[in-house]
Amino acid sequence: MKENALERRFTGLTAFQLKLLAVVFMTIDHIGGIAFEIPIVMEYRGYLRLIGRLAMPIFLFLLVQSIRHTRDKKRFILRLYLAGMGTEMFVTVMNQLFGERFHYFTPGNIIFTFFYTALYAVLIEGLIRCVREKDRRKAGLYALGLALSLVPTAIYLPLLDGMYSINGSDRVRFLLEGLLNSIVPSFYSVDYGIGVIILGVAMYLAGTKKRQCLVYAAFCVLCIAGRYAARLGFDLDSIPSFGFFDTFFDYLQNRMVWALPFMLLYNGRRGRPCKWFFYWYYPVHREVIFLIAALAAPR
Repeated sequence: MKENALERRFTGLTAFQLKLLAVVFMTIDHIGGIAFEIPIVMEYRGYLRLIGRLAMPIFLFLLVQSIRHTRDKKRFILRLYLAGMGTEMFVTVMNQLFGERFHYFTPGNIIFTFFYTALYAVLIEGLIRCVREKDRRKAGLYALGLALSLVPTAIYLPLLDGMYSINGSDRVRFLLEGLLNSIVPSFYSVDYGIGVIILGVAMYLAGTKKRQCLVYAAFCVLCIAGRYAARLGFDLDSIPSFGFFDTFFDYLQNRMVWALPFMLLYNGRRGRPCKWFFYWYYPVHREVIFLIAALAAPR
């Protein structure tokens, strides 16, 4: 009787519950990745980073659900862009205030990764629909949108080189770089690079939760196979990948496959609303960890 009551009571995890788990995993990961100079953190750093591999996939899975269920996809994409801009601006301000004392800290921006994922998911879905409906005019507009989305990446390095050629202090250069990353996000400045964007778009186009999980599992198998291919001597360095191979063929990142059971537990319910929590928690907690690490690390 107790087992039957437990089965009736547990109906899976809501989006809110999954997001809280992902936030915990992310915080643990960032402690291991940012505060590693603290002896106690260094001792357990491997375990902390291992647990942290679950955060990004769960957030990506929830992003895909949000894109599918939002009433206004354009507004949703705009919100991601503004949140990404706010994150970069916050990091830039912190660098200006504490950079010279605690060294400069400019991590990648996962919110801009999610922005590009949502943007491409909507554009590619629209293009496919228009091609099927033989609407050439709208299909051309979607194709133009895809082409224009590549402009920030194409101009990023020339703009950055031009900024770094200016004679100035580190503070000035990091200010200019921060402003560039805030306004013109590119594949060079997003966290995890294009691998997550490709994965997220593929999961979105897959449709149902089961298909999304199958796509995710296949991606993980590909990454694990790629790791062993690299170990067998296959030369992957000569292939342009925007860091894809370095990131996802890594032995630690391969552990992201363990996020799959959490995805399968998703029950399709929203749970408690927490739209803005992640947007402010994400940049603030990283800076807090960084400042604590800078103060507590042995000198």
